[in-house]
Amino acid sequence: MPTASVIICNYNGHKYLPACLCAVMRQHLVGGFEVILVDNCSTDDSVEYVQHEWPTVTILRADRNLGFAAGNNLGIRHARGKYIVLLNNDTTVHEGWLAALVNTAESDSTVAAVTSKIVYMGRPDIIQNAGGLLLTDGSGADRGFGEHDKGQYDHQEEVFGACGCAVLYRREALADVGLFDESFFCYYEDMDLNWRLRLRGWRVVYQPAAMVEHLHAGTSVEWSPFFLFHAERNRIFMVVKNAPLRMVLTTLYRFARLLLTYVFVALQRRLRKGAGSGAIAPGLSRVRVYLDIAMSVTRHLPHLMVQRLRIRRTRRLPDREIQRWLFPKERWDERFAR
Repeated sequence: MPTASVIICNYNGHKYLPACLCAVMRQHLVGGFEVILVDNCSTDDSVEYVQHEWPTVTILRADRNLGFAAGNNLGIRHARGKYIVLLNNDTTVHEGWLAALVNTAESDSTVAAVTSKIVYMGRPDIIQNAGGLLLTDGSGADRGFGEHDKGQYDHQEEVFGACGCAVLYRREALADVGLFDESFFCYYEDMDLNWRLRLRGWRVVYQPAAMVEHLHAGTSVEWSPFFLFHAERNRIFMVVKNAPLRMVLTTLYRFARLLLTYVFVALQRRLRKGAGSGAIAPGLSRVRVYLDIAMSVTRHLPHLMVQRLRIRRTRRLPDREIQRWLFPKERWDERFAR
């Protein structure tokens, strides 16, 4: 059994795979490691490339695009390693990355996840993620996002959560809380898992020696309708499943108010332009996205409530242990208002 299984979930990512796999294959680890490529039904020649250039890589071919959550779950179920390591295909890891993750996990059996120091591809002086933050409104955020690296995140420390872009998970911890929630498809599935791990008493540690360059939003387009739908919907999913009741009700109320505001503004603009003009009111696409979110949340609510009851019944820590990690949303927003 190898010490670690490195799982790379891929969808039409041939252009990223040469650099990603070259860097991974240069890693050294006591006990060895396996590499598993989960291909989400790519239509480019990703699979053919890996088969030809990297014959030692295990390839799992899905018959459809499973997304990040189910795709990585497929890889995890086939992994043989003591530790499960997830890595985005649009990354390049630095020397010693894998050993740093494993050594950190080996040093403390209460650590469920070890998260990497993630910087921008080609701009290693700019931080993208130094651990996951949970904001007071239930949003997730990248600690250190956009900051110049002046050594402020160069020490190992406990953080609320790990970023699924480049993370090690302890197999026993995943067996304890379960894998990614596949209803999420992509986005926030890692924060949902972080929350579940925390409620069961597991710890998450940030390891700066495990450095990764990441092409931000290389596979998906940030703030596209696809991104907005999954990010906002899944944030609500996560809160409904894991949060105290007051946060759940507040989150649902704020979403409903925001949706009604978008609808009201879109209707006003439409009326000003004239009902017969045929023009599409600005912001109407966002109204449609939020209506789709509302319908999706309603449709998934029975599943979410079943998950919530199970999580609340089996948790080992009270909500106050999670609340001490909350980062004020106002302070986070201030960083981008300057």
